[in-house]
Amino acid sequence: MCGIAGVYWGAEPRPLTASDVDRMTAVIQHRGPDSDGRRTTPFADVGFKRLSIIDLAGGDQPIANETGSVECFLNGEIYNYVSLRKDLLSRGHVFRTSSDTEVLPHLYEEFGTGMFVKLNGMFSICLIDHPKRQVILARDHFGVKQMYYAATARGAAFASEMKAVLASGMIEPEIDTAGLLPYLTLFYCPQIQTLVRGVRKLPQGSWMRLAPGCEPEVGRYYELPAEPNRVKLSAPEAAGEVRRRLWQSVELQLQADVPVGISLSGGLDSSAIAYAASERSAAGNAPLALTIHWPDTPPEEIQCSRELSQRLGMRHEIIDIPLGDLDAEMPLLGWMSDEPVADPAAYSQFCVARVARKHVKVLLSGAGGDELFGGYGSYQLSRRFAAYQSLPPIFQRGLYPLFARSWMDPQSFAAIVAYRKSRLLWHSRVNSSLNRNQEEFLRKRLPESRDPFENFRKLFDRYRKYDRTNQQMLVDLETYLPEQILPMMDRATMAASIEGRVPFLDVPLVELAFSLEAKEKMGRSSTGKQILKDAISAGVPAAILRRKKTGMPSFFGTFLARQLGLLRCVLLAPNAYIRSIVPEDWVRGMLASEAQAMANFRLLYSLLILEVWHRLFIRERIFVRPDMGMTDLFEVSGKELLASK
Repeated sequence: MCGIAGVYWGAEPRPLTASDVDRMTAVIQHRGPDSDGRRTTPFADVGFKRLSIIDLAGGDQPIANETGSVECFLNGEIYNYVSLRKDLLSRGHVFRTSSDTEVLPHLYEEFGTGMFVKLNGMFSICLIDHPKRQVILARDHFGVKQMYYAATARGAAFASEMKAVLASGMIEPEIDTAGLLPYLTLFYCPQIQTLVRGVRKLPQGSWMRLAPGCEPEVGRYYELPAEPNRVKLSAPEAAGEVRRRLWQSVELQLQADVPVGISLSGGLDSSAIAYAASERSAAGNAPLALTIHWPDTPPEEIQCSRELSQRLGMRHEIIDIPLGDLDAEMPLLGWMSDEPVADPAAYSQFCVARVARKHVKVLLSGAGGDELFGGYGSYQLSRRFAAYQSLPPIFQRGLYPLFARSWMDPQSFAAIVAYRKSRLLWHSRVNSSLNRNQEEFLRKRLPESRDPFENFRKLFDRYRKYDRTNQQMLVDLETYLPEQILPMMDRATMAASIEGRVPFLDVPLVELAFSLEAKEKMGRSSTGKQILKDAISAGVPAAILRRKKTGMPSFFGTFLARQLGLLRCVLLAPNAYIRSIVPEDWVRGMLASEAQAMANFRLLYSLLILEVWHRLFIRERIFVRPDMGMTDLFEVSGKELLASK
């Protein structure tokens, strides 16, 4: 796990100076505190920050082929590098290190941009092709790693985090107001946009070519098939194959020359990773398990994680979160959010990573298990709705009032009217952070906005030949996961200078999951994921297999209770950015009491992150890690705090 930051201009004279890229790499120092790399050419200048994981002594970057005609920077890991290396050696290539990065320039020599389909890993890559004076950028299959870029008349800037692109000076930090409604609706900025005008994201499974005299060229090297490739397996056979592929993925992702840990929540996905790791680790070298503990963490979560660790023979640490740090670290959360991404679980992820860094340098996560095997409650509700739709009309009419009251608000239930034809409307509703009234209000306030659900429509159409619930999972796999969950994990772990890995997002395992019908994967239980439960039942306690999904704990409810006065000072200040979006009275109503704040906490959190992010990146242009609390960032006095309570 590292950081890449560079500029490409393609022709002389250079419009930038060395200090521009120095400024970019300084912004991402946290991503790679172990060593620096740099390559300056007549057509590009690329800087690198390394977090050393494999080949600690010989893996500094850039790494070149035999002649130096191709050089490479890698952020992430190539898990199948050993087999790739053997193949390249048989083709006559010569290696100087044991680093996974070194296979990349040789693969480019052999296959050009066709190389990326051969990789198993999480990565963003920068290849410098000296003879052709071009730069090739790439992002992994499912978007674990990110790559941002801005193409301007002066050239292109690119980096592992958006804040480094802004620090290049090649683009003026300016809000793209068309992206405000999508951000407030979804907590993230839908692909390929960010909230800064002119800065974009390279899509997952894609590469980009920067060549002299040409516009940036983007190509897609990987997508799941538009039609399901069904496999005929019995339930035991399917569970056995899930286990085999998950164990294989975990074994590959345990590769490291540094200590490895697991973020263990006591839930199904992280327990599966822990079980696989305990069986695939070298004797006496099982990863350390780390569990987060908030004051309101359910006791059974701690108990389940402790019981599993004991059964698997793993060392276990319980991390208590110091609540007094919340207001001091909100500017850090705004800075980490980058695009921005407003997920309240980011602070929990960061706290786990910060404590884990004292013990390990790599942390395995269970991210992706819900999207593959049907773990979200919306999938369970979808199955209930499908059952409802199968009833004769007379029974549907009779049950309608009961279901409308017990399952959801009337507006959401109305989405089921179109359910027989498509789940798009329902899926859009459950993925929105806004209630219907808030959504309608903001649409009127922001009439020039992009449609938050445009990507949903495209993907529902692409995957229309899958069963309905698999459609939902695929849409989440290509939107919610790479746009919110994975960037949050990447930036939270990297802010603590630790590498986060996600064994569920292994291509063979993902492809297996979507070769199965949703009903095969989910089973009949109310918690779903039956096939994964069957795959791990031999080593995971029954209490974990039966547990309902709880999600990563969030600090924001506690923050609301402790800091309501501070929120009023920040969000209701005369110079607050959000005052240009929504009227003061509307925000004041949500902050009128703790009860009102809790009822609107999702929208309030996205507004707060937006305000902090705007103050840092747009107004003050603070791109380096902030060393200040909320009162300092917003210049709030003690007198103002007292008056706002």
